[in-house]
Amino acid sequence: MGVFDFFKNKKDKPESNQPDLQLQAEIDRFENEIFATTARYISQPGVQVNIRARHSETNEVIPFAVGFPEQFNEWRTVQSLADRRGIIYRLLDSQVGNQLALWQVMERFNDDRYPERALQIATEHKQEADEQDPDFWNALARTNFILTHYEEAERNCQKALELDSTSIRSKRILADTLHVMGKHDKAHELYQEILAKKLPKNQPANLPLQDLLGFDGDIVNSPIYAIGWLKSDENVTPEVWNWAVEEFYYSPHFRTEHAFYLIQNKDVMKGFAKLLHVSKEMPWFKDAVVNSYHIIEQLGLSDKMQDERTRLKGIMDIQNWN
Repeated sequence: MGVFDFFKNKKDKPESNQPDLQLQAEIDRFENEIFATTARYISQPGVQVNIRARHSETNEVIPFAVGFPEQFNEWRTVQSLADRRGIIYRLLDSQVGNQLALWQVMERFNDDRYPERALQIATEHKQEADEQDPDFWNALARTNFILTHYEEAERNCQKALELDSTSIRSKRILADTLHVMGKHDKAHELYQEILAKKLPKNQPANLPLQDLLGFDGDIVNSPIYAIGWLKSDENVTPEVWNWAVEEFYYSPHFRTEHAFYLIQNKDVMKGFAKLLHVSKEMPWFKDAVVNSYHIIEQLGLSDKMQDERTRLKGIMDIQNWN
C-alpha cells in the first residue's frame, strides 16, 4: 500500500507549547490506532501502511490529532475499540474512500456493523468486472452471513471458489456458513484445511490466540471458529473473551455468545445488557431478540421494560419467531 498524505485546511502551524503528558499519550495512541486500523479498512491483513498527516501550507508532517482535531476529540471520549474504529473509518472515508475497490467498501461497512449498507452498495454499484472478482463474492458472502442469509452466503462462496479454487478467504466464510447451517463435518474439514495451509510446519506450538484468531494474524479470523475455540477451553479468561468480542464486534453471532458466556458465569445483568444491545443494533439476529425477550420475562422486568418488551415482541411477530 502506498503512502497517503492527508491534508487539512489549517492556516496556522500547530502550537509549539509542550502538551501535558496525558494529552501527548492520547495523541500517540490516536496515531498508533490509525496505523493499526488502516489495514482493516482496506481489508489487507498484516499490511504495513505508512500514512501521515501533513500541514496544508508547509507540507510538514503533523500528528493526526492536529490535522483532524474534531475526530481526535470525539475518539478520545470513546471507550469501545469498535466505536473508535468507526471514527477512524469515517476519517479514512473522507481522505481515501474513493480509492477503494467495491469489495473493500463493502468490507469496510461489514466491519463497521453496517452490513445492510454493504448490501445496498453491492446492489447499486456492482459492475460486470466485479462479477469476475472473487473478492467481491467473498465480501458479499460475509455481508449475507452477518445478515443470516446463509443460503445466499453459501452461493456467494461457491461463486468465489469457481473463480479462485484456492482462496482461503472463501473457504473460511464458507466454513462459518456451513457450520451455522448444521453441516458441521464439512465446516470442520474446511477449518482443518485452512490451518494446514496457514500454519507453517515449524510454527511454534504456543501460537498466541490473538495470532490464530485475529485479523492481523490472518489464519482463522472467524467468529464461528473463535466461538468454538473459546467455549471448548474452560480455562479461557474473561480478558480473552473481551479481546475476542472487540475483534469480532461486527458479528452478531459472537456478540450474542459473549453475552451468553457472561450470563452463564453469573454476570446476568451485564450479559443481558449486551444481548439487548445486539437486538437493537442487529434486530435481524434471532437469538439476540428472542433471548432478550425471554430474559425480560424471567427477571420479572416486563413492567419496568415495557417499551423494550413491546419492541422485541414486535420483531418476533413480524419474523414469526414466536
